[in-house]
Amino acid sequence: MTSAAQRPRVGRPRTYDAGTERELVIDAGYTALREFGESLTISHILGAAGVSTRSFYRHFASKDALLCAMYRRDAEYVAERLRERVESAAAPRTAVEGWIDEIYAMVRSRRRHERVSVLRSIEANRAEGADAEAAHARRLLISPLRQAIGTGVASGDFAAVDDRLAAEMIAAAVLHAAGLSHVAARPPLDQGAVTELCLRSIGA
Repeated sequence: MTSAAQRPRVGRPRTYDAGTERELVIDAGYTALREFGESLTISHILGAAGVSTRSFYRHFASKDALLCAMYRRDAEYVAERLRERVESAAAPRTAVEGWIDEIYAMVRSRRRHERVSVLRSIEANRAEGADAEAAHARRLLISPLRQAIGTGVASGDFAAVDDRLAAEMIAAAVLHAAGLSHVAARPPLDQGAVTELCLRSIGA
């Protein structure tokens, strides 16, 4: 009698390892969302990824779960770049300037700006959990800025301010000025002028 371990596996073999398969689905999510927008379906994603329905559900419980995973992956990527710019800066002022420049880089880079547009579409799709992911992303993005401001206050480079409130206000102003807020898209405002205004607000 053939043991369970010796029996051949039934069904379609997995073509990719779990990590690769998950990344394929996420990347396909961007492709399909760009093409179909609010009418996006799991079938569209499967078509773009070239994987089975079973492969999709092996990693995501629903389309909304995938959209939120896409949101989180990009937010974490941008937050890491912001953290690196702030921590590598020679002084608190250049740290804040670097944070602002990295936000504007999201507009200057065609590929990164396209990703931002796609993430806006995720919110437009009203995915379950998107609001929580947006709040999480905002905290990630603001954290390096708050760190830079706090360091500047401690060193005397900046005026004594509430670093949390200052970071929230500057982030709101920069994201809006760069055209990355939830307001209708428009050309970004001059980065130099925006940077100078933000630095003045913290007494730099």
